[in-house]
Amino acid sequence: MPSAGKERESPTLLERAGSTAAAIGDVQPKSPVARFALQWGIAALVFGFLIFFVVRQWDKLPDFDWRFAPGWLVVSAAAVGGFYFLQGEYWRVVLHALGEDIPSRPGRAIWGKSILARYVPTNALMVVGRVVMAERYGVTKRVCLASVLYELILGFGTAVLVGAYFVIKLPSLQDQAARWAILAVVPAVLVVLHPRVCGPLADFALRKLGREPLPKTIPFGRVLEIAVLYLISWAFIGLGVFAFASALQSIDLADFPYIAAAYPVAFCAAVLTFIVPSGLGTRDAALATGMTTVLTGTVATAIAVAFRIFQTVIELLYVAAVVAINRRAVKQEVVGRRS
Repeated sequence: MPSAGKERESPTLLERAGSTAAAIGDVQPKSPVARFALQWGIAALVFGFLIFFVVRQWDKLPDFDWRFAPGWLVVSAAAVGGFYFLQGEYWRVVLHALGEDIPSRPGRAIWGKSILARYVPTNALMVVGRVVMAERYGVTKRVCLASVLYELILGFGTAVLVGAYFVIKLPSLQDQAARWAILAVVPAVLVVLHPRVCGPLADFALRKLGREPLPKTIPFGRVLEIAVLYLISWAFIGLGVFAFASALQSIDLADFPYIAAAYPVAFCAAVLTFIVPSGLGTRDAALATGMTTVLTGTVATAIAVAFRIFQTVIELLYVAAVVAINRRAVKQEVVGRRS
């Protein structure tokens, strides 16, 4: 009979959850019918919530004197598409900084397919899906999970920085010296991103899940470089929002900073309400509120809701493109090996 000192403690709830999550990638039904049902069942779940999301947004469109300037819509589509491309590439940059790599074509396809799972409540399927798909290309589970955490922290942290600028520049606060207090978030964000803080936090979370600690963390200098890249992506999506708004309403170019900075603020609201699928409602409300600094309430609401639908269409087109390109490359490789 083992002594009391050597008795192994029962795994905690978090450890059991971590073990279950770690085993997800190993679940492969032996029956082709079961595999088909699992794959298409997940796809149906994602697209079911996606259709619900679009219909829900369409119903929210208020009455508005719409106008269409095709040139601005083209600029908006290009900027939004560029935003998705950059975000996917930044994930691969984070992976590389953590010591692992994934080829560009499958990496873009994996990132693209995983973001569609954001429309399923809690966003958990997005993380699990990316971890499982990336593991097929040699990316270890805990490093992939860490890359998603870094992606979230960097995205949220840089969005907060842009939001701080937005608060400082608000016309309604120009006579308030207290508005400069928002700059206190800058060192706070940098502290969280520092390896001496971010690394232990990640390892603590992994230990609670019964997983091994990270093999390495990203050096602070590299973190700052990646943060600058994320700021560039916010500029892309900000341009996309401004161009889209300009396609529907005559807007002064001087209003660009307020409209462009409103999107990162809306992103922060969506992250803080992560349980809502893809920030349904919260992101749009925050975007509309941000744009009311230069637009009337009805116009801002109409543009915010319409942009969300437009953005979703561009997102689907981008994901379809990167997935198709990857599949074509895989087929060509298979044909090349057979010939």
